[in-house]
Amino acid sequence: MANQKRKVSFYYLSLEKQTFIKERNTTQIMPLSNEEIEEYFKKIYDKKMLELENGNKAVDVDTTYSNYVIEIIEYTDHLAFAKIGQQNYANTVALRDKNTLETEDVPMSATQLLELYTFCLIDFETGIVSYIGINGAPRISAVRGLFDKFLHEENVYAKLAAIMTNDILQTLVQKNIISKLSLTVAVPNDEVLSDTIGLSSNDFDALRNVKTRTATYKLVATRNKNIFQSSGKLAELIATIKNKFGNNLRGLTVNAKNLNESSQTYDLLQYNFTKTVTLGGEDHSVLLEDDFKAALRNTYISNKDELLKYI
Repeated sequence: MANQKRKVSFYYLSLEKQTFIKERNTTQIMPLSNEEIEEYFKKIYDKKMLELENGNKAVDVDTTYSNYVIEIIEYTDHLAFAKIGQQNYANTVALRDKNTLETEDVPMSATQLLELYTFCLIDFETGIVSYIGINGAPRISAVRGLFDKFLHEENVYAKLAAIMTNDILQTLVQKNIISKLSLTVAVPNDEVLSDTIGLSSNDFDALRNVKTRTATYKLVATRNKNIFQSSGKLAELIATIKNKFGNNLRGLTVNAKNLNESSQTYDLLQYNFTKTVTLGGEDHSVLLEDDFKAALRNTYISNKDELLKYI
């Protein structure tokens, strides 16, 4: 098998506990420490996951987009190496001979499903999640779903935000005018549904033949005026948006310019921190789990110091 190039993306995992204060009629949101996050993971790992014949542990996770299985292959020294699998039915896949182009059904029992999978590495000391992107592979949101499945009854919720480099922020904060900010998010929350477009969450869920469910919000300044009191506030707002919407953030753009130039649009999601890795070699017929683990671990360790600057 020839060398395969894959993209490693990096995310920041956080948990927050929501407590309703009756006397004030408000909800207090308290971010949890990395140590507390790992303690919650240990509880899930020890008490909620099934032990497999190979010694690994796994659990099924349902999210808005799909059903996944997360299998923990190795958990040691605050690092969890996991396989994220997404199941597919046999009637949508087949085996094809690369020489004859003939196909045949995939042999499967009644309880088996064909699984597409990828891998991720979670460092609980830093909160950084490294994820290998493969076409058709499960979404990284499965990691957030793992925590939400078991912790929502304790009013603890996970956030997963792509880590963005500061290069683009340095460019933007030096601009004289930031005239517009647009963000697109998937599946608006109940408050937006009821207050903004007049739909209850049940009405929205009842819609059929909807290709996508997104909402776009635009903050537009008066002509030749800055929407921020200081451009440095942009970084704070971006961090808040990423933390709030996590993987549901589908678009984030900013229009900016200096006084003597035309306004330009900057797509901030194009500036996420990613690295390209090479997997396999000419003498490899298959890629092993250890190949993915080594790629994730080596890429993360070599970029760890720089990543820590951006979170």
